This record gives sequence, structure tokens and C-alpha cells, in this order.
Amino acid sequence: MAMTGVVKDELSRLSVLKPCCRKAEVSTLLRFASGLHLVGGRIVIEAELDTNVTARRLIKDIGEVFGHRAEVLVLAPAGLRKGSRYVVRVYRDGEALARQTGLIDNHGRPVRGLPRQVVSGATCDAEAAWRGAFLAHGSLTEPGRSMSLEVTCPGPEAALALVGSARRLKIHAKAREVRGVDRVVVRDGDAISALLTRLGAHDSVLAWEERRMRREVRATAHRLANFDDANLRRSARAAVAAGARVQRALEILGDDAPEHLVIAGRLRVEHKQASLEELGQIADPPLTKDAIAGRIRRLLAMADKRAADLGIASTDANLTAEMLAP
Repeated sequence: MAMTGVVKDELSRLSVLKPCCRKAEVSTLLRFASGLHLVGGRIVIEAELDTNVTARRLIKDIGEVFGHRAEVLVLAPAGLRKGSRYVVRVYRDGEALARQTGLIDNHGRPVRGLPRQVVSGATCDAEAAWRGAFLAHGSLTEPGRSMSLEVTCPGPEAALALVGSARRLKIHAKAREVRGVDRVVVRDGDAISALLTRLGAHDSVLAWEERRMRREVRATAHRLANFDDANLRRSARAAVAAGARVQRALEILGDDAPEHLVIAGRLRVEHKQASLEELGQIADPPLTKDAIAGRIRRLLAMADKRAADLGIASTDANLTAEMLAP
């Protein structure tokens, strides 16, 4: 099963006991999946979903939390739609449910963003809102270079509200418009894992992380297999040579070296194969590539000057012929 289906199946079976969370989930799910229709002068709510278990969960929550009866219609596959679709409809009490869930305001006008009680609710309400949005129109791609967790939104206001909910969960999400459709996207792998965990999809997180790890291992293996590339060999030799020079510089300066230069030098020695950009990311706090290069350069210059004053071998003393090979 694709990761989107795995996550939706687990979230649809998740037990939620707090009434506020159940209300926030239903309100957001209806906002992202439903349409309001006028039939015979009364408001009818229809929410189109892609799984039967999600439809059953919505019907159950509408009845238990809001006290209204809902029915489900099954749309058979047709045209480009490969799977069945499930339409949850509230006919008799549509207007009452629309007011309770914040789909319309006190004047009967449709609400464009998320309901006020969801936006200003507790952290658990933000989690429930994301759970409802994902069940309505969410997708999760396989781990890789273009991995993403994405939710299609009914409008820019709803997208911005969902981004705000993610911010309250300390998750970085972006709202963007693609071919006239508003979407909220989370691209960072760690952020995707954290968000799925907050939503309650613990088994799905384990499965996704396992696939992510396998892909990273395969990518590393491919990089090692292609290590014969001349540019990679030269870069590796240069990094090892820099590490050897830095090691000698630390020996020459001893305790007289400034602490920030020593930290940069030790990073170079401990991670000989890493690029300057990677060293900057490892540093605490993180540094730019230019900053880490500048500190290493100053450390070497200081050590060479000290070696010249003392009449001892400079930082080049540790370099071998292999390191200097073109």
C-alpha cells in the first residue's frame, strides 16, 4: 500500500477521547473535504472522501459529538478516478452542523479559513486540525530527494490557517499555489516524521523512516561505487590533506590557539571526508561554509607563523606524497 493510504488508514482508526479534539478534527475535515449546497432552501453538507474507514469515522463523530445523523453514498470508479469515492451527506441538520463546526458564521456566510475555535484552540486542537486536513486531502510521497507531505486546501485562507497550526506544533510548513490550487507542503524529512508522530500515525512513521533509511543507505552505496570520479578523488585528497595540516597546527599552537579556531580545526580533523559546507552544519551553532573555511585558514596561518618563529617544521610537515598527488 502507498504511504498515503497507510497513514490515512492508521489515522482513521486512531481513538481520540477529548471532545475538543474530536470537534476540531471534524470541523477541519468538513472544511477541507465538503461542499455546502442549497437544496430546497436548506443547507446540505457533502464531504467526499477516498476511504471507507474515514467515511465511517466521520459519520460516527458527527453523530456522537454533534448529535446529527449522516449517510454515506458510494461513487464507483469512473474516468480518471481509479478507486471508489465515499460521500458523507448531512441533509436534515446541515445548517445546524455547519454552524456548530464553523463552516458558516452567525450571518449564514461561508467561512473561508478554519473555524475560530480551531485556530485559537490548544495544541491538541492544532494536531486534530492537521489530522482532519490530511484525512480529507492529504498525501505523503515516498522518502527521497523530492519527499513531501502535502495537503490540498479549499482556498488561500485555509492554507494559511493550516500553516499557522503547523507553526504551533513547531513544524515548518509552506503554503503555495500550483496551477490555481492552494497547497500546504512539508518537505523536510525530520519535520514529516515529527508531524506524523504528532498526528498519532506511529506505525506509519516507523514504516516511512525504514524506507527513508533504506533509500539513504542505497544512495550512500551508489556514491561509494562511483567514487572513482576524478573530481571526487581530488576533493577527498584535499580534505585529508587539510586535516593533516590542521592536526599539525594544533600540535604547534597547543593551548595558545583561540578556542573558536580550535573548534573549527577539530571538526576538520574528526571529519576528514566532510565538505566545508557539511562541517558548518555539524558545528554548534551552525556556521556558513565561508566562516568555517576562514577559521581553518587563520588557524593554519597562525601555526605557520609560530613554526617559523620557533624554527620548527610548519603545517606542511604532515603531508605525504599521496596527499599532494594531482
